[in-house]
Amino acid sequence: MKSSKKQSRKQQILIAASRVFSKKGYHATSISGICAKADIARGTVYLYFENKRDIFETLIKDFSSSMLEDIRMFSLDEPLSDQFDRNIRHFMEIAIQNRDLTKIIVSEAVGLDSEFDHHLVLFYTKLAEYVEGALVMMQKCREIPEKTNARLLAYSIVGTMKEIAYQWALDQGSNLDMDPLIKYMRSFTLKDFIQFR
Repeated sequence: MKSSKKQSRKQQILIAASRVFSKKGYHATSISGICAKADIARGTVYLYFENKRDIFETLIKDFSSSMLEDIRMFSLDEPLSDQFDRNIRHFMEIAIQNRDLTKIIVSEAVGLDSEFDHHLVLFYTKLAEYVEGALVMMQKCREIPEKTNARLLAYSIVGTMKEIAYQWALDQGSNLDMDPLIKYMRSFTLKDFIQFR
């Protein structure tokens, strides 16, 4: 029971911190501001985290790891392109359901320091590797043209997702309709201009 309460309090701090970091940015955020948002005493934060950077790092690592873990593995029981669409849609839905964390990972963490930059590069590389692997599988099953450059297209898709998530997180807009986005990516996949000549 104690462990559950401890985890709940830690989560309370992280949720409050994500809101403050998202609104004020990393540098303007203070431990006091996080405490005020979480409605807890300052000393309570230090039971779970060393400092502001530790809180921020936990948010980045937990969110990026959970996004990668949520990617579904492919099965030969249905068309691979359908599964690919579903994974892309699911990834974007996670981003939309977590506006504060999405804003933090696509804007606040960028350029903060070399360690955060390295973590973000690894995150986007792993995501691109998944997309590239999926595209290669679809090529082998003749679901997309064999001449498509899978690596270049993978980075194009990841870049598209990242920019859409970034703009959406910044403009406080309403929920994005995922279907046009998926249809765009599917037609984008088949365009010949994404080839090295």
